[in-house]
Amino acid sequence: MRATARFLYRSYSLFHSISFWLQRHITPAGALMAGILLLTGLFGLNMFRTTLYQAMALSLFVLVVSAILSLVPFRPRIRVKHLFPVYGTVGEKLVYSIEITNLGLKPEKGIILYEDPADPRPDLTTLLARKEPYEHLRNAWDRKILYYRWAWLILKSGKARLRSIPLPDLPAGETLRVTSDFTPGFRGYLHFTGVTLARPDALGIFMRCFRIPKAEKLLVLPRRYPLHPPDLRSRRQYHPGGVSLASSIGNSDEFMGLRYYRPGDPLRHIHWRSFARTGELVIKEFEDEFFVRYALILDTFVSPEREAVFEDAVSIAASYAAAVEPHDAILDLMVAGKNMYSFSSGRGLGSSEKMLEILSCIEPCPDKTLLELKPALEAGLKKISGAVCIFSGWDRAHEEILRMIREALVPVFVVVIAADASHKAALERKTRNLDHRVRVVQTGKISEGLSAP
Repeated sequence: MRATARFLYRSYSLFHSISFWLQRHITPAGALMAGILLLTGLFGLNMFRTTLYQAMALSLFVLVVSAILSLVPFRPRIRVKHLFPVYGTVGEKLVYSIEITNLGLKPEKGIILYEDPADPRPDLTTLLARKEPYEHLRNAWDRKILYYRWAWLILKSGKARLRSIPLPDLPAGETLRVTSDFTPGFRGYLHFTGVTLARPDALGIFMRCFRIPKAEKLLVLPRRYPLHPPDLRSRRQYHPGGVSLASSIGNSDEFMGLRYYRPGDPLRHIHWRSFARTGELVIKEFEDEFFVRYALILDTFVSPEREAVFEDAVSIAASYAAAVEPHDAILDLMVAGKNMYSFSSGRGLGSSEKMLEILSCIEPCPDKTLLELKPALEAGLKKISGAVCIFSGWDRAHEEILRMIREALVPVFVVVIAADASHKAALERKTRNLDHRVRVVQTGKISEGLSAP
């Protein structure tokens, strides 16, 4: 099986390289001429029965001459600068601009610009480990040859389909701005390695290409849905010593005054200005505060064949992260993969944009369970005013996490994601005896499920 997969991987990788080269170096007219050569070669070899050999000879001559002309060097003196927005969003058209400066002494005409994304081909280990969503629904042959999995991984890594951009005539020494757009299909960073400038040869069959290397990247955020944060009837919780770096969120100001250093005081509380002035260690004293602090718990423990469910879970988590007002509360994002991660946003602690960046790059963790979050939750439940849980399924681990949160008397709202209508009905039966704060939504109908009363 490993040998077969290695052969398929090398075949698909070679085919991808050849296809990419042909798209860049052969014009539509060249593809038509090559097709004519192929057809006339099949049916026109017998010159005593047909005259198609004449068309074959003509097309072959045109292709050879054009190939020779395409070897003429093409090195325009052009500077390219991308003007990307701060970030894009999955499923939404992203419009960006490109500044083109002709540094040469003569005008440039007929140039086509191609974006050069990073190589999207996965390695063999990734091809064998990651599965296409709903791959289990394909027939045995499709699952065995791995082609659809390969094509899905190419799209996922590339994030979007980028089209060619015909440039207007570029006068010498001038700068023009052109706009283009694309629609990202997957979240994460879209990496660019540069651009390729191409111009057809004199016969319009082959392209002469010149590559300008320039590494850039663009963050694509998860899809987000319009919603309102759930009313958890939360109350402010006691935080001994306040929250470091938070500013005036709570019942009183965090900073109280100064006092002399005592053994055991943290060094980060030393007031260095007073030390510089008096030569004695002085400590900043803080007052205990009460804060409204929410936990956003994301279930990343999803099997490879349920990655579509995981993507919807990330989108829902991003929707809640963007909906919570940072001036009103502190939001803790809690996820686990190879390690446990917790990121806080709110005034003075971080921005929701940083949390969305984390959600853009997170990957599923198929070899662990949700109970990996239990130690961190137990340690922080006393400080949490409310929790929003995004679950990609429902089993004993999810029940245990929910039971632990409820025993701590923390208000909680749970969203459980179902893969299809039958799965949704089964999950609704399992969660029927809980309460109305458990919402089951179906993949592909997330917006309707979250907006339902």
